[in-house]
Amino acid sequence: MNTVAKNLILAGLVAWALRGPAAPAQEPAPAPPAAPAAAEPVRKVAAPTTAIPATGCVTAECHPGVKEHRAVHAPVAGNGCDACHTLADPAKHTFTHPRTKTEMCTFCHKMDLSGAAVIHKPLTTGDCLQCHSPHGGNGKQFLRGQDMNALCEKCHASVTQGKRTLHGPVAAMACGACHGAHSAPLPKLLLARSRDLCLSCHAEMDAVIKQAKYPHKAAEEDCVTCHEPHAANYPMLTRRPPVQMCTDACHATVKKEFADAKFPHGAIFGEQGCLSCHTPHGGNLARLMRATPIDVCMTCHDKKIERPGLTAVAGLPEVLDPKEFKHGPIAQGSCSGCHSPHGGDNETRLTKAHPETFYATFDVEKYALCFTCHESQLALMSVTRTVTRFRNGDQNLHYLHVNRARGRSCRACHSTHASRNPMHVQESVPYGNWQIPIRFVPSSTGGQCAAGCHQALGYDRETPVVYQKAATPEAGPPAAVNPEPPVAPDAGQPVAPAPVPTVPKAQETQP
Repeated sequence: MNTVAKNLILAGLVAWALRGPAAPAQEPAPAPPAAPAAAEPVRKVAAPTTAIPATGCVTAECHPGVKEHRAVHAPVAGNGCDACHTLADPAKHTFTHPRTKTEMCTFCHKMDLSGAAVIHKPLTTGDCLQCHSPHGGNGKQFLRGQDMNALCEKCHASVTQGKRTLHGPVAAMACGACHGAHSAPLPKLLLARSRDLCLSCHAEMDAVIKQAKYPHKAAEEDCVTCHEPHAANYPMLTRRPPVQMCTDACHATVKKEFADAKFPHGAIFGEQGCLSCHTPHGGNLARLMRATPIDVCMTCHDKKIERPGLTAVAGLPEVLDPKEFKHGPIAQGSCSGCHSPHGGDNETRLTKAHPETFYATFDVEKYALCFTCHESQLALMSVTRTVTRFRNGDQNLHYLHVNRARGRSCRACHSTHASRNPMHVQESVPYGNWQIPIRFVPSSTGGQCAAGCHQALGYDRETPVVYQKAATPEAGPPAAVNPEPPVAPDAGQPVAPAPVPTVPKAQETQP
């Protein structure tokens, strides 16, 4: 190869290297989509001036669309136009109907209305075409309109306008589930009593009402007393919020209880209202309670409840503790033994007066709640051997604590709901920021308290603890006379009582 040829080859290689890799071949741009062909206009033809076969009635040129339905009326599908149309004047291509407008339909569609109590108005006037299309429709009934709801609302005011929740049949556009289209035995074209209609679907509710020991009277009468049949703005299709519905029409006494109360029960104004505690259709507990009163109350009161602007409500888990000694109403399962369930004139909604403070000047009226169950002589008799077990011999220690100008209220020693000690004696008592310890130790015939408010003191019902009179500061503390102090049943050791002034024995009298 000569020098010229080598130079030519070298120059070509350099040019190829400088050009870089070849650009990929580009695919040709797709052609723009063809414009859709313009719809061919329907060719109109002149009306025939002579009689023609029925097969020529519906064509692309004559009466187009008559057969364009999901369901086509049988005479139309079979080209039987003359079943309903009779040629009157061939030259003018005019027709008449062979029968009256009512008979035009009933000639084929036989309808026995002899026993019907209520007949749909269009049927009585022969206006079948007010609801039905004569040629076809979206369903076998050939109904006009987009759906059943739209059809019915042509005459009947909307039953759903402005409502948030629709009844199932209404949402499914199945008006015929409850109403007869042509006739019915009851007003509003209902196929049965409204309650029977409801329970034909809500069979589980029928069983609840029938098996309930305490059925709700309203549920036995008519469901629409409380529920809207078509649509509503409240859960479960209720006509109004639960509290208004229950108390405006029927339970006026209950409404007065919370409406006039200074402190109405907060649960009444919650989302569930009355249904927080009561079952609406029926149950096996009196007053239609959802569960036993204790269980119902403890769904909320087992924990602390904050109340803006008011004192928080303490939680009461001890009420559910099986190890606790329960106060009588609690043991009987009745919070309403002391509390009004709907409202009251004090924060705790107690049904009667009861001192809220640690100290209280004694008055029988101030303890009206306690004396509903407990004998008032408990705090009126200074000496007794019958009305109380809290006594040293015959000295009434309840009287000693309570019946005075600065008496100790019940809550100074006792828990109002439950306690780990017999007689509901508390472990400690709140006194401002201090929890005063009680340190109560019972014995078979008495016991001892070593409370934060006084030194250890014992008492015995059978062998009263006798103390010398209080000594002067110079004489030093008095000594107990009793040789044997009371014994705690579980401790096994004597509990030494501290000296107190000797109480002279007296006859049982009322002060």
